[in-house]
Amino acid sequence: METGGCIDGSTQDGWSVAVTWPALFGVFLLSHLAGDFLLQTDWQANHKGHESRGRGPHRALGVHGITYTLAFVPALLWVAAESGAAVALGVAVLVLLPHVVIDDGRLVGAWVHHVKRVHGTPTTVVRLGVDQTLHVLSLAGVAFLVTG
Repeated sequence: METGGCIDGSTQDGWSVAVTWPALFGVFLLSHLAGDFLLQTDWQANHKGHESRGRGPHRALGVHGITYTLAFVPALLWVAAESGAAVALGVAVLVLLPHVVIDDGRLVGAWVHHVKRVHGTPTTVVRLGVDQTLHVLSLAGVAFLVTG
């Protein structure tokens, strides 16, 4: 197959497309939507936050973190093909850890209270907006680290 330029500025050689920041970030966003919305169960969503009682939050957050990261398998396979399995494993950790820190709820709550200066109980839209913005920013950072 002939080597040539792709629309995203990468080069194509056979079936392999170079991992670029815009392309990887796009795949990360799709993986995020699948992991955070399609695969997250009602139990995970309602019991993962630090405000939940008992052992449920740790288990719910852990299970959600694993299923969320599994949604990134296509992206991780692409990274592994380009940079090796060790890099892909590192990327998986860099996807998982910020996600569970954000989904624990304490960081989002602190941001809503101290930065947005919301007093009392914030609306769902405010909390969800901060939560999703932090997720997207962390994924943008990981994609930048990978493609640098």
